Formats: sequence, structure tokens, C-alpha cells
Amino acid sequence: MNRKSHSGVFLMEMIGVVFFFLLCAGICTRIFVKADLMSREAADLNRAVLIAQSSGEVYKERGNEGLKEIFSLQEDAKADSYLMKFDKNGDAITSGQAVFVAEADFQEKDEMILAIKKGEKVLYSLTVKRHENGG
Repeated sequence: MNRKSHSGVFLMEMIGVVFFFLLCAGICTRIFVKADLMSREAADLNRAVLIAQSSGEVYKERGNEGLKEIFSLQEDAKADSYLMKFDKNGDAITSGQAVFVAEADFQEKDEMILAIKKGEKVLYSLTVKRHENGG
């Protein structure tokens, strides 16, 4: 009797199946990592927008003095420019490691350009105009 062994074909099929699953796992891992990165960037942008909006509202209501009181502004080297530091939750801090930095540049008498940065990357920029109440 002549028996042929099919173990060689079976082994090649198993190698092909394992390779296919490894390829799929690699693709899925890459997609999950990219989705996590996009989620973190969206959360940072959301915090930057909230920081800019709240700072803009304070500026519109109380001007430079309001910003100085609430956020403990630090004068920058440039004239008419201030820095505000925030932690990872968007809360204003005076010391420690800042995650977000807001740079306020006062263009005209009643106009402020606010740029929110994380590291060197500008996440959000907002121009705020202040109007004095007429009475």
C-alpha cells in the first residue's frame, strides 16, 4: 500500500492562515492607534476652544485688568503681550508645568488676538473685540 503524507500541504495552509491573521491584527492595531491619536487631538482642540472662549469673555467684560486678576497674566518680552498658563484640564496655573499656553496680543485699544498653544503648535486662535458700554 502506498500512503501519501498530506502534512506538508496542511503545514503550508496553517502558515498562510497565521500570516493572514497577523496581517489583519497589524492593520487593526494601526487603525486603533490612529483613532486614539485623533481622539486626543480633538480633546486638546476642545480644551483650547474653551480656554479661548472663557478668556475672551473675561476680556470683553472686564478688559486687561480682568484677565490679570483671573489668570495671573505674565508679561511677555514684547509690549502689549501676555502669557497665560493652563494645566491639562484647562485650569489656569501660576506655577508648574503648563500644558496649554495662551498668548494674548493686544492689537488696538479694544482688540485682542488670543492664540492657544500646546508646545509649539497653535491649536486655536481667536480675535476678541471689546466694546465699551454707552451708559
